Amino acid sequence: MKNLAMLASLCSLLGCFSGFSTAAEQDQIVIEDLTPAQLREQIEIVQAEFYRVFNAMNDDDDFDIICHRYMPTGSNIHRDACEPKFVIDKRADNVNQSRFGNDILMDHDALMASLRTQFEELTRKMNAIAAESQYFSELNRVLSMLNDRLDEISN
Repeated sequence: MKNLAMLASLCSLLGCFSGFSTAAEQDQIVIEDLTPAQLREQIEIVQAEFYRVFNAMNDDDDFDIICHRYMPTGSNIHRDACEPKFVIDKRADNVNQSRFGNDILMDHDALMASLRTQFEELTRKMNAIAAESQYFSELNRVLSMLNDRLDEISN
């Protein structure tokens, strides 16, 4: 059983897990007790804070992470997505260029491949901010732990 004191102290700063009881009086959260729905909810909360902190500390707006709702083709169910601004801009430019016959419409894999250099730079920026900000680094760790637990119980 993973008692995560660090998670509890970080989440007390974030205000997350407010609806969940702590293990005994030790201020520890036991993530194994969270349901998949509770895990997804907490992932959304921590992820939003992670992106907020990154965007605030990042000095290049093209690398900001933007979250938005979309409806996949052939579906009536909205989905949420968070992606770097440079991806959104490249997709929009490619669609416009293909409409005018100046470019072919790229599929997702081709679009991502064309942005490999920008993703490498995004990784460098995130690593630099993690090295500079313990809070950002801890958010990343908490997010990873929550996602790992969700993967564990979903398989």
